[in-house]
Amino acid sequence: MRWASRSPFRSTRRWARRATASSGSRQVAGPIRFYFDFASPFAYFAAAEIDRIGEEFGRPVERRPILVWAVLKALGIQAPMDPPAKRDYFLKDMRRSAAFHGLPYRHPVKLPLSSHLAARLFHGCCDRLARELVDVLARRLFNAFFVEHEDISDEATLVALASETGISEAEALEAMHGQLGRTRLEAAVREAIDAGVVGSPYILVDGEGFFGADRLPQLRWFLAGGGG
Repeated sequence: MRWASRSPFRSTRRWARRATASSGSRQVAGPIRFYFDFASPFAYFAAAEIDRIGEEFGRPVERRPILVWAVLKALGIQAPMDPPAKRDYFLKDMRRSAAFHGLPYRHPVKLPLSSHLAARLFHGCCDRLARELVDVLARRLFNAFFVEHEDISDEATLVALASETGISEAEALEAMHGQLGRTRLEAAVREAIDAGVVGSPYILVDGEGFFGADRLPQLRWFLAGGGG
């Protein structure tokens, strides 16, 4: 898959420079940019909390579904579950983390899994949906995979899930297989690489990056004025 060299999204680095130049500090209430893979358990754990953090600090949350394997490959980083010892640890940590966050969790039958169709569906349909329905679609895809054992790499499954937010079968298929969904996913991956994303979830706010669901307390501290 060839990744787009230019992104239709606003440049992360350009926005960070502009915010710094105009305010001299973190005074501009810029967005929380949430990079994630729909097949990442730790992104699922972070997804609900990131919305609460956004509301708490008056920051809009911008969701950026990516393919984490594509980002890691471009950066020359080994997939975290490739080494058997790390895989065993992560499998235990996923269940423990779900309990810690108070979230329902059934370990997916297929993991790792390529979430490219789910990501294209989101990118291709987000313009058609009201903001609250964009959020609903993201949560629905996460819950389907990590709670209901649905296969989010399956086209028919995704069509059915999309219909719950009012997306027609034709619209869902176009989003998954048409040019818009492909181009936006490629652009999101390229943007993630350029922004220094090293895994899923990765949160970027005011030019500062936070990797992992376990960094959410640090994110709150940062937004509250920690770190200067």
